[in-house]
Amino acid sequence: MFGNHTMTIVSDLGMVANDIRNIDLFTVAAITTNDYPQAPNIHYAGVLVPPTWMLMRWADGDQFVLQNEYPQYLQSKDCDDMIVALIAALTKKNVILYVPGDEFGIFGMYLLNHLYYSYGLVLNSPTTQFSSNSTFYPLIMSKFYMMDIMSADDYLASFPARYQLPDWVINKLAMDLAPFSQPVSFEVYKNHFNQINASKAQKEMVDLIREVKK
Repeated sequence: MFGNHTMTIVSDLGMVANDIRNIDLFTVAAITTNDYPQAPNIHYAGVLVPPTWMLMRWADGDQFVLQNEYPQYLQSKDCDDMIVALIAALTKKNVILYVPGDEFGIFGMYLLNHLYYSYGLVLNSPTTQFSSNSTFYPLIMSKFYMMDIMSADDYLASFPARYQLPDWVINKLAMDLAPFSQPVSFEVYKNHFNQINASKAQKEMVDLIREVKK
């Protein structure tokens, strides 16, 4: 899904100063409330910073507010849309997440944990190397489709045949593709699109058998 592209987290843009000048190869997300360099490929992603009330509670000595509340905040629509957009960028080029060191010390590890547990991504860092868990690809592709990053046809063509389509994409597929001339139930739509997806596995098996027989 990501080819040779990687996602890296840095606390000092000087560490990647040469890389971020190449807009064709890199996208940078500034996850900070602080100032950051202005450049065409540096995008503000401050929505991923914990909200002020959460940081105030942390500053007042609530040691568990970030652990308990921040992961839930990252699941909100605005945060999730930003994360999915950055993952979509990762399919085209390398992505750098810039979190200044003082802010990383507050919430950085919780952000990395969210990317791992929710999307199967391990980022490049001083102690880790980028990797992605392919079992999360169907979820990621479904998020791409729901955000119109993928068309309905491309989504169905690319979605792994061995997986069931998630229920939350069915209504959008029905609206986008309108496979029936009259309204039908959700279950009919669900079965219809899952049968289309499953038929790819049968075709792949037939093609494999033909290839073996050659």
